[in-house]
Amino acid sequence: MSHVRLSSVALLAGALAAAACSDATGPAASLTPGSVSRSGGSGGGGGGGGGGGGTVTDGTSILPTTAPAPGILIRESFGPGPNVQRPNGGKGVLKDTFTHTTLNGFWLEYPGSKSTAWITPETGQTWKFCGGSADPYELPSPLQTSYGGCVASEWFDPPTSYPTALMPVTVALPSAGYELSMEGYPAPIPGAYVAIGFTSSGVLQSNLTSAGSLWLRVTDTTRFGVPLHYELRAGSLATGRILAAGDAGAAGWNRMAIRYSPAAGTVTLSVADSVIGTYPFTMPAPKYLAFEGVGILDDLVLRQ
Repeated sequence: MSHVRLSSVALLAGALAAAACSDATGPAASLTPGSVSRSGGSGGGGGGGGGGGGTVTDGTSILPTTAPAPGILIRESFGPGPNVQRPNGGKGVLKDTFTHTTLNGFWLEYPGSKSTAWITPETGQTWKFCGGSADPYELPSPLQTSYGGCVASEWFDPPTSYPTALMPVTVALPSAGYELSMEGYPAPIPGAYVAIGFTSSGVLQSNLTSAGSLWLRVTDTTRFGVPLHYELRAGSLATGRILAAGDAGAAGWNRMAIRYSPAAGTVTLSVADSVIGTYPFTMPAPKYLAFEGVGILDDLVLRQ
C-alpha cells in the first residue's frame, strides 16, 4: 500500500472515529454526511437524468419515468429531490428530506409509486437521509441537482439494534439473472456492519441476519477502514451458511454487488468492483430488496 493510500486511510479513520454523520472538512468530508438546508448542502452530486413521473398533490412530477440506463429495473440515489423534498405516503405528498430524516414512507426513485415506498423503522435506530460528495459509480439523477444523497444508520451513540430498510419487489425478475448493488461502508465501531441482499421476511430489525435469503455482510474489523471483511451468506447467522468470505475494499464508496442467476443456479459476488467468484445457489423469488446495519450506503440498483 502506498504512502498516499495510508495517509488517506488514516485521515478517514480519524474523521469517522471523531463523530458519525456530522460536518467535516478535508479529504474525509465526502464520506461523512453533513448538515443541509433547502439552499443546498455539502458535497456534490450528479445532475440530469430521466423525465418527470410520480404524481404528487401539488401537480409536480419529480420522479423519473424512465430508467437511467438500459437494463436497470430498480434504482435509488437517495437524492434529496428538488427543493429538498420527495413524494411520501399513499398520496405522494411532498415531504422534506433534510439530513437525519427517516427514509420510511418515501417513494422509490424508479419506478416510484405508492406501491414502491421504503419501509424502515420510523423512530429509534433507523435509516435516514444524508448528504455527501458524488459517488463515482452513480448514474445521474434528477433528484441530485444540488448535492449527492446517501442513507445512514447513524452511530452518535452505541447502537442497540440493527435496522433494515425494505423495498417491495414489484418488477418481474428475469430468469436469466439480476444483480443488486450498493456502495458504502460500516461504522468503525464494535459490532457494526452493513448488509445488502434479498429477503422474503417483513421484519425491520436484523432481517437479513435472522431470515435473509441471500445477502452480503461487510464489517470493519480493523476499525481503520481497510481492509473490510465480507461474508456472502444464505439464511440466518445462526443456521445459514457462508458461500464466500474474505477481505477486500476500504471505507468509502466501496462497491458491492450480488448477481443471482435462477436459470443457471448460481450467484456471483463482487466486492470493491472486483469479481470474487461464482458459486452454486438457488432460492425462491424474493419479496424484498434489503439493506441493513449501522453505517453509510448509497446508490441502490437492481439491474438485469
